[in-house]
Amino acid sequence: LQNMMGGSAEDMQKQMEQMQQQMQQQMQQMDAMNSANEKRGWQPDEGVYYAKGEYDNAVEYNNEIVCITNGCTDEMAEMNDAMDDNDFNRAEEVRLQWIEDLVTFKEEVRNLGAYKGDTSLLEAAIKFFDNYDALMKDGYKTLIQMRLKGLRGTPEEQAQLKKNNAFIVKTAEDFNRVSDEFIERYEDEDDDDDDDDDE
Repeated sequence: LQNMMGGSAEDMQKQMEQMQQQMQQQMQQMDAMNSANEKRGWQPDEGVYYAKGEYDNAVEYNNEIVCITNGCTDEMAEMNDAMDDNDFNRAEEVRLQWIEDLVTFKEEVRNLGAYKGDTSLLEAAIKFFDNYDALMKDGYKTLIQMRLKGLRGTPEEQAQLKKNNAFIVKTAEDFNRVSDEFIERYEDEDDDDDDDDDE
C-alpha cells in the first residue's frame, strides 16, 4: 500500500483525517446555513414563529397552520419575480411547481390533524389550498397564456389580473376569519391550564 499510494501509512492516515475534517467543516457550514431555516417555535428576538411540526396549545396550532399557508406567499413571490421579469415561461414553471407544492402543503396540514377534535382550521386551510389550486389551474394559467401571446396591458388581461387578485384577497379573508374565530374559541385555554397547575 505504501508504494502504491505514494506515501507511508501514516501519511495516508493524516490525509484521510484531513479529508474527514474538511468534510465535517463543510457539513457544519451546511448545517449552519440550514439552521437559519430550521428555527422552531416562537423567536422573541425576531417576533416570528417558525413551524416546528407540532404544537402545545391552540395558538401554536394556529401558527403551525399559518406557517404552512405562508408557503403560498413564497410561491407568489416567485411568480411575481417571473412576471416582473416578463419571463412568462418561468412563470409557467412556477405555476406548475405551485400546483405540486399544494399537494405537499395539504399533506402537512393533514399531518397536524384536528385540534382537540376541532377541524375548523384544518378544513379552512385545505379550502385555502384548494382555492389556490383552482387559481393556478385556471386564473393564472389564463393570465400566463395571455402574457405569452403579448396581451399584457390589454383590457382582457387586466380584467383577468383583477379577477385573480380579487380571488386571492377573498381566499385570504376567508381563511383569516376562521383563524381569528379559532383563536377566540381557545383564548382562555392557557388560563385554564394555569389554574390546573395551581391546584
